[in-house]
Amino acid sequence: MKNRKIYRVFMAIACFVFAGLNGYRVYTGNYSTMDIILLVVFLIFGTIYLFLIFKKEKPE
Repeated sequence: MKNRKIYRVFMAIACFVFAGLNGYRVYTGNYSTMDIILLVVFLIFGTIYLFLIFKKEKPE
């Protein structure tokens, strides 16, 4: 499985959707500490997946 770009795109979208859902709970004021932690974790993982999608692949 050399080309994982579709998988990475799907995972990045999923991470940002879940981060958005947690961000909405924080924005509305109905949140716990775990919602803030999950918001940060999903943003980090989404950013990592975006980095993996857009990085230059070295030629073989």
